[in-house]
Amino acid sequence: MKTQVLFFTALSAMCAPAASEFYVSPNGDDSAAGTFAAPFATLAHARDVVRDLKKAGPLPKGGVTVWLRGGVYSMRSVWNFGKEDSGEPGAPVAYRAWKDETPVLSGGWTVPSASWRKAEDPRIPAAARGKVWAADVKTLGYDGLEPDGPCGFQMPKGLFRILSLYRNGRPLVLARHPNKGFLSITSVPDATNRVFAAADLGDLAPWTSDRSPELQALGYWRYLWADQTIPVTVDSANRTFKMNQKNPWNFPVKGAPFYFQNSLCALDMPGEWFLDRIVGILYLRPPSDSDPSKDRYELSRAAFTFLRADGASHLRFEGIVFCTGRHHGIIVDNATDVAFERCVVRNFGGTGIYLRDARDCRLRGNVFHTFGHKAGVISGGNRRTLTPADTVVEANDVSDTGRAMHTYSAGFSIGGMGMRVVRNHMHDLPSSAFGVGGNEHLFASNLVEDVVLESDDQGGVDTCRDPTFRGNRFVHNIWRNIGRGGDYVKCGQAGIRFDDAICGNLIYGNRFDNCSYGIFGGVQIHAGRDNVVRNNLFTRCRYAVSFTEWSMKRWREYFEKDFTKAYIKAVDGPAFRAKYPEFAAMVDTPMNDTVEYNILVGGEALIRTMATSATVRGNVRLDSVPADFSSVPGFDPLPPESAIGPGNDPILARAQASDVGTL
Repeated sequence: MKTQVLFFTALSAMCAPAASEFYVSPNGDDSAAGTFAAPFATLAHARDVVRDLKKAGPLPKGGVTVWLRGGVYSMRSVWNFGKEDSGEPGAPVAYRAWKDETPVLSGGWTVPSASWRKAEDPRIPAAARGKVWAADVKTLGYDGLEPDGPCGFQMPKGLFRILSLYRNGRPLVLARHPNKGFLSITSVPDATNRVFAAADLGDLAPWTSDRSPELQALGYWRYLWADQTIPVTVDSANRTFKMNQKNPWNFPVKGAPFYFQNSLCALDMPGEWFLDRIVGILYLRPPSDSDPSKDRYELSRAAFTFLRADGASHLRFEGIVFCTGRHHGIIVDNATDVAFERCVVRNFGGTGIYLRDARDCRLRGNVFHTFGHKAGVISGGNRRTLTPADTVVEANDVSDTGRAMHTYSAGFSIGGMGMRVVRNHMHDLPSSAFGVGGNEHLFASNLVEDVVLESDDQGGVDTCRDPTFRGNRFVHNIWRNIGRGGDYVKCGQAGIRFDDAICGNLIYGNRFDNCSYGIFGGVQIHAGRDNVVRNNLFTRCRYAVSFTEWSMKRWREYFEKDFTKAYIKAVDGPAFRAKYPEFAAMVDTPMNDTVEYNILVGGEALIRTMATSATVRGNVRLDSVPADFSSVPGFDPLPPESAIGPGNDPILARAQASDVGTL
């Protein structure tokens, strides 16, 4: 009887004029009316009330808004949406932060401040003894003690589950050795069984299984663009290390860089931590050797995606903080007119947001940072019919991806057909800012700086292998401080990198500043055809453009490979051939890219290793950036630097304020 009364109470509220608005609060009650004075308690209940409202008839004119009051909503299960939870054209269903309050959807587990004790354990390095603290988190109720999921290039990810510790919302470093940089493999006594050796390690007893039973090694084992994290065991008698997993990408080679992690024996620096999962003890050397009881320490706990939607449409999520999970943050599939605005998505072990098969969707003015993998994967549209997704990714701030998987962990991976990626600020990333696949995407007015900070053979834009990726435009962006060079750059780092047969794209009106390392220019083209590099400014670049040319024999052989045939089969048809007439003759086309009317200030050479059939004209080398671009023949003026990136975008500014307020 009580259930019936509650149902009819909710139904009466939904039929009233105020039914276009509901309220949720962490201090609410799901048996309440959902008003400002009597809010619901859970997001799932609010969704269900809106679902029932929709069943009763058309949504109110202008749609429905669920207002989320400020506070922390502890995530214990997935917030699911389906087709039945959709809004209607012109009447969306919106989940919005109330005024200037900040709703925080958190999967974190806070270490009680009173639980910290000075640690006494013989495994603690001598330099840190007396400075390491411990908390028995298992006894206190923390249950995320299972091992992390597999991590690294071409490793099956399954449930991408990565544990992290945060101090006041900021990530700390899993105990590692050395504390910075890498060790190098000095020899490989048994490659088949993945046995290798390294120098400068001194006493190996700390790394043996009795003292470091969960020891891992993160390395660029075979290629400097493919990292993997592998469990290892130590043979102290023979001074060798053995990987406990085998795959084609962790075949160790002499000189490969790696470091150890996940051992109490490596916990020697302020800001490092280690969780002994076997007994459930968390060890910490606090930053600046401070008292840990004075700060908020959180372990990521939730091993599921916070928000999932499949087939939903006409939804809005605004002003919400999604944070602190071990898996992905948000997954939205088969979506039409779904928008995320001024949200904060941070501190996830996997990827921040997947927006797949998206049509007319928007990511606008959000903050994304601190992920084990990527900030976002966005795809949509139909490449065979060349139907655009018309999805916009605008004025977002993206940083600190690839904390667990260092390579191919772009800020945003963009795929499909017809996306607009504009005015974003991409910065402080170990890998690329944008991974690009598909056709007719526009990347315009983005500010990209301090990316590709670790991996070799990468670019601020990275796109590769598929010769049908055509029609993409990179216009009026700034690429600054891309790559950092160093001992482990054998190939190169570039601002924009077209790798392995990328064809038919435009790079126009960009500024490349300090974007050329190794043998790569600010733009690197590897065997592609029909690309145009026009009207760009290169400063502090060794080379403006670099080519890597294939012989016609190798080029034609590429089209006989099964994966290339599959790429072509996926899009080949009347629409594709009409849009790209050069596509039909591609297999017999020489490397005919165009480089024209670009400016290189200083540098070593405009072009490194000229492609045989490239068209090169109107390019100039100058001693300084001209005060008036119109003084350079054929060069179109560039927009002012202040026009690039989000600037003082008011929507993003509100998201950034929310982020700071919850850290």
